[in-house]
Amino acid sequence: MSENNSPKKTSENSDATTLVNRQDLQILKEKELELAKNVGACLMIVRGTPQGHRFMLNATEMTIGRDPTVEISISDSKISRKHAVIRLAEEGVTLTDLGSANGTEINGKPLNPHETVVLQKNDTIALGGETRLEFLPAGEVKTLDMGEFSSAVNTDGLTGIFNKRYLIQALENEFKRAKAMRTALSVIFVDLDHFKKVNDNFGHAAGDFVLKEFANLLKNTFVRPRDLFARYGGEEFVLLLSNTSGDAGMVIAEKIRAAIESNPFIFEGKRLPVTSSLGLAELSEKYGTADDFLKAADASLYQSKQSGRNRVTRAS
Repeated sequence: MSENNSPKKTSENSDATTLVNRQDLQILKEKELELAKNVGACLMIVRGTPQGHRFMLNATEMTIGRDPTVEISISDSKISRKHAVIRLAEEGVTLTDLGSANGTEINGKPLNPHETVVLQKNDTIALGGETRLEFLPAGEVKTLDMGEFSSAVNTDGLTGIFNKRYLIQALENEFKRAKAMRTALSVIFVDLDHFKKVNDNFGHAAGDFVLKEFANLLKNTFVRPRDLFARYGGEEFVLLLSNTSGDAGMVIAEKIRAAIESNPFIFEGKRLPVTSSLGLAELSEKYGTADDFLKAADASLYQSKQSGRNRVTRAS
């Protein structure tokens, strides 16, 4: 008797589980649609660097090009400095080629110089070289999904801040923009002193706690909306300070050093001794590349460590 009833119970349980799963999926879908209502139109890089990056179309007119001063700046040598322009018009979102050297294509069809088209959902825009953009109108769930993908690719798994991959790409863009617009830019390299001893004496769980606590301290206290904070690797971090002179950057760096020294890093009832060494560089004509700029801050950090640690050194 029990053998005859067993398949029936299994079938009933399976049907009930399927019903619950369907209900859960419907609830998730409804939540996604509700969130998507607040998402504006965007252009998303589907081929090129950084893949998955979204340019939100939040102005009535935005220029696309490789010039670092334009609203949608893309590092691709085949793209003209001012390649095309996006406008939010009555008829919809339009794209106009600006007489670009290597042309613009929409879904494989070349545009004439200065030709304007109204963009449709999922249109693919080819800009001269390898770069491909996809147009997503306002309210698209895919914009949310790709935002999560981009976030996962560009985020450090332990601390939740940006990773080295994203830092290098963003630094290149900010370096070019600051040079072109002649605006101030400073970068701070931070290293946690004797971090290996924390792992050796208290365990790797304690080390992970320190890294997360440190990242949260800086993120919540010192990182402004236009700044960029990233984990470079291990116990090394980088803070890129937008529109910030070297003098102002030194004030911030010293405040960071003091905050870390005084912060109670308490793990499992024990206070862990944590200090930091910092190096700062200010953008100037002597730095020909973003890499040179970052290396100057790194060299200053090394000087701080050689001079006894728990201090700030500025690149000369």
